[in-house]
Amino acid sequence: MLEKTPNFDKIAKQLILDAQTIAEVEMINFVMGNFEKQGFLDSSLQPWQERAIDDDPGRAILTKSGALRDSVKLISSSTKRVVVGSDSKYAKIHNEGGTIHIPITKKMRKYFWYKYYTIADKSGNIQSGSASEASMYKAIALSRKTHLTVKIPKRQFIGESVTFNRDIDTKFIKMIERRFKTQ
Repeated sequence: MLEKTPNFDKIAKQLILDAQTIAEVEMINFVMGNFEKQGFLDSSLQPWQERAIDDDPGRAILTKSGALRDSVKLISSSTKRVVVGSDSKYAKIHNEGGTIHIPITKKMRKYFWYKYYTIADKSGNIQSGSASEASMYKAIALSRKTHLTVKIPKRQFIGESVTFNRDIDTKFIKMIERRFKTQ
């Protein structure tokens, strides 16, 4: 009795479609994992730099509202390429690092006085927090500058990863082996 020859063309087409679906899910999971690890996993974990002013200790980096993490989504997908990205207006500066220039408005000066007085009482005695924070808030509130220059450190969460590529290749190979064993 002759065994039926598998339809390798049909199997290959289905494998490609399944690989695309697996890549979409795994890429999103990889990026979310970077937020959980608070660093970027390339060939090894590259931890994110701590916040210079940590007025909310214990909170994970890049997760004040969760908007950046929640903005990560599938940008495009085909059988040849899957792209995950973010539509957040500040995703690029966090992912790549860089310098931003912020205009200092009257409203901002008022806010910095508020921050200063949450640390220092009316006579300037430091109640809680650090003296350096209080002096920084006061300096900005009193500054004659019209713009604030802030250097944002690179805290990559999306990008090419040796570990991701190796792991996804392993998953694809296992999927292919399982399919051919069942044929």
